[in-house]
Amino acid sequence: MKIQHNLTILSLVLALLLVACGSDDPIAEGNTKAPKPADTTALQNGLPTDSASLQNLLRQYDPPGRDVWQKPEVVIGKMGDLTNKTVADIGAGSGFFSRRLAQQAKHVIAVELDPRFIQFMDSIKLVELKPEYQGRFETRLGMPNDPKLKPDEADIVLVVNTYIYIQNRVEYLKNLLNVLPKGGKIIVVDFKKKRMPIKYPKPEVRLELYEVENELDDAGFTIIESDDCALDYQYIVMAEK
Repeated sequence: MKIQHNLTILSLVLALLLVACGSDDPIAEGNTKAPKPADTTALQNGLPTDSASLQNLLRQYDPPGRDVWQKPEVVIGKMGDLTNKTVADIGAGSGFFSRRLAQQAKHVIAVELDPRFIQFMDSIKLVELKPEYQGRFETRLGMPNDPKLKPDEADIVLVVNTYIYIQNRVEYLKNLLNVLPKGGKIIVVDFKKKRMPIKYPKPEVRLELYEVENELDDAGFTIIESDDCALDYQYIVMAEK
């Protein structure tokens, strides 16, 4: 079932979580027809800057129209039947993918570095998800160099709009390789390094598709699919242990 983002629900959750919020200006200035992805420049090291409010970060992670250009149904469709699968969503942010995955997978582990996002996801799942799905949705506080996953705990690792900000990526991938079961998969979704009608992330921060493929190879994964066409602004790379 496709989740419809409800501004009233988000406002309610924010009111419960935030003591005070400034009136932040909307992100992504510019006059383009296509919806813009999140401004992730505040997340260079995986953690928000001190001045970034949760409200502004949520706008960055889930700007209007994200479900149009992100095409979550396409990304999730790459995973196949999730009925008996556990998916680890690395860099889950607001839970954009985790909340959708919880309605299809046996279990979802939403890994985040920022405790504020953990608190937000724990709150929003109670108002957005049916009770039978809430128990499938687990949040977990990770570390910049460690997703805190146990061996064989997850069948699939999903990394969306986060890979380019991971430091020591090959070592991080090796960590994931070690905890995945044989045949376990990783899916990386990130922004193409090409001219496009969006502002963020900045081109100099993005990685070429071949760079992601090379790093997965270096970590010991086997590439099974590289899709540069399904999404307008992003590529999808799937690899297997």
